[in-house]
Amino acid sequence: MATLNQKILQWASGHVGKSVGAGECWDLAESALKKAGAGASSDFGGPTDSDADYVWGDEVDLKDVLPGDVLQYRDYEMTKTTTTTVTFADGLESEDAVETTIGHPHHTSIVSKNTGAGELTVLEQNDKGHHEKVKASVIRWKDAPIKETSTRKSMKRSDNGKMELATVKVTTDVSVTGTITAYRPKAP
Repeated sequence: MATLNQKILQWASGHVGKSVGAGECWDLAESALKKAGAGASSDFGGPTDSDADYVWGDEVDLKDVLPGDVLQYRDYEMTKTTTTTVTFADGLESEDAVETTIGHPHHTSIVSKNTGAGELTVLEQNDKGHHEKVKASVIRWKDAPIKETSTRKSMKRSDNGKMELATVKVTTDVSVTGTITAYRPKAP
């Protein structure tokens, strides 16, 4: 017999590419838990208003989340900075940094995978506030170790436009702020 978490994940996974309920993030979790026979936020005293931090069962530590657990975000931001440094043999160097931020001031999602390294794959909808359909996304609940890679390849020089062998170093830094609370679904 499938567990509540398995039933929740199976139901939510079956709705990837679709919109659930009114298309709000809350609708996906509320519907998945109810269809699985678990208590939903409405069974645990909420939602009291559209900005409430909902309760979805028993709170669990993020490192212990399982597929089918529900995440409640508050003022969450994950910022990824990728810096590329190109260095030629004569010392000419150029650097470019690109920063992307994913923000969830108030959001709900369902865990589909826990890698055990601070990274989770979640199922969510309305992740940008425009009633986006259910999709899988990767998030982090803690900062990632800085990752560096270095390769040698032919690059165009900025001073004379010629192609020349250079060392290309790519540094990736991922930082997380805000709060994510994880809940293990349970019977109502």
